[in-house]
Amino acid sequence: GAIAASGKVDHSLLEKLNAFAYYDQGYPKSLANDFGTDIIYPVIKQSGLPLADSMRTCVEHIAQQVRRSLVMILAQQGEVDAADARMLVTGGGAFNTFLVSRITELLEPYKLVTVVADDRLANYKEGLIMGFLGVLRWREENTVLSSVTGARKDSIGGALWMVEGK
Repeated sequence: GAIAASGKVDHSLLEKLNAFAYYDQGYPKSLANDFGTDIIYPVIKQSGLPLADSMRTCVEHIAQQVRRSLVMILAQQGEVDAADARMLVTGGGAFNTFLVSRITELLEPYKLVTVVADDRLANYKEGLIMGFLGVLRWREENTVLSSVTGARKDSIGGALWMVEGK
């Protein structure tokens, strides 16, 4: 966050990042890691910007896309603002105070409050989720929900390997 805060937004790169058709899709939808590594990263690298400017532009892109997604959800619900609504920020992003401040600023007009998880939750959320998914998989319950991902139907993802004697 500190490096990004020291940079400047490159509006040409920001326009390219914000122009991906994926962002126009309504929810539910899911974003795979390879979208970042295979689609977003090459565009950033091709820009040739200094690291601080690339990171600052990425922070702005993320903040704008979070706002855009939440505004789409509000519109689909017929809401103009999110008075009394809160968004919990967890995981590694919760430690990026600059990113959180940009998201918070962009959400202020919608009266949506950004709540940052305490360190314990932010640090262990992924581990807890993976453990929970493991239990669901072991019980042969759905781990991939169409209501969240936009898939045609719910399914069970992953594999479970049982080793005897261990």
